[in-house]
Amino acid sequence: MRKIRNRKINVMFVTHADKKGGAEQSLIHLINYLNTAQYRIFLICPGEASYLPEIRAEYEHIPMRLESVKRRLGLDYVATVWRIRELVRKNRIDIVHANGWRAPWYAAPLKFFARCKLVWHHRDCMQQRMYDQVLPRFMDRVICISQFVADSIQGVNKTVIYNGIDPKLALTPKSRKFKEDGKLVVGIFGRIVEWKRYHLVIDAVHLLAQSGKLDWKLLIVGDVSVDGSEAYYSDLIQRAIDYGLEHHVEFYGYSSKPIELMKACDLTINFSSNEPFGRVIIESMLAETPVIVADSGGAPEIIRRTQGGIVVKDGDVEALSQAINSFDDGAFDSEEMGNRGYRSVMKEFHMNPIARQVEDTYCSLLEQPVASEKPDAVRRAAQ
Repeated sequence: MRKIRNRKINVMFVTHADKKGGAEQSLIHLINYLNTAQYRIFLICPGEASYLPEIRAEYEHIPMRLESVKRRLGLDYVATVWRIRELVRKNRIDIVHANGWRAPWYAAPLKFFARCKLVWHHRDCMQQRMYDQVLPRFMDRVICISQFVADSIQGVNKTVIYNGIDPKLALTPKSRKFKEDGKLVVGIFGRIVEWKRYHLVIDAVHLLAQSGKLDWKLLIVGDVSVDGSEAYYSDLIQRAIDYGLEHHVEFYGYSSKPIELMKACDLTINFSSNEPFGRVIIESMLAETPVIVADSGGAPEIIRRTQGGIVVKDGDVEALSQAINSFDDGAFDSEEMGNRGYRSVMKEFHMNPIARQVEDTYCSLLEQPVASEKPDAVRRAAQ
């Protein structure tokens, strides 16, 4: 049992992004669902971060940019780490919770210069030694968003806690019955970047068109504002034109309410390569819309737990086209699959139990003594 404290537990979240991607959306949900009667929340992020209005919980914002570690030969990095250290001491921070891929580099040195516990919420599969072997050694706990991510890093200080959904984002029922206008509406959602493999989805619907099927629409929702590629986006548009599909493929752009658009789809697709988790998958299920995913990364884990979609062979365009065609022909009970996905995601990925798992992680760490500050430990960790 956790020791009784005469004050709230102070948790400082650290993230580098100023625009909202999947990692930031997950962080927002976590902050909103933490028990603020028990936790006092601090957030280090850029002052102009676009997602701040979405945070409903009471918190203290500390405006700070986390620039590249290499900027100005690392001088900015050292100065920022020292500033964070002083904030940790001043505010009696118990836990520093680093979000994403850049923040842990700013949190790691605190292991030797501050008396707090360090948590890294690992939301990527980097396949680099510094991320997979070195960085985890500095952390008291690494929270991995899928078993796939956990398997990519070394060490025993890791635990799998899936991303969660906020049911408050889907208060209205699904807005479309399956193929209610005789047309299959397929959606793909997320930032426009090559590893998301939107081009393979366009190739798959092209195969449908070649077979004579044209009673479909592909809705591409996303832009290049968060780590995207303008060149890749242009290539996608040109590919649709070259295939003669410009009237069937709609490039919608960014949407602040993607779940509402998912409700207007009959089917969504996540065909990414090594997707660490796939937030858009559980959001689609929240919208009661079935999902097709590639057998790659953490996405199949979600389908296995929810049965709210199907898994097809990784990178196989023909298999993807056949799967879309199967939905179109009614081989699956899409309405039942959508309902099953909704029920499962509300049970397995609801933010209430997800947040409690994170809080349990905090409590278990606070029962442990803080490691002594040994300078030679830095050298050992880097070896």
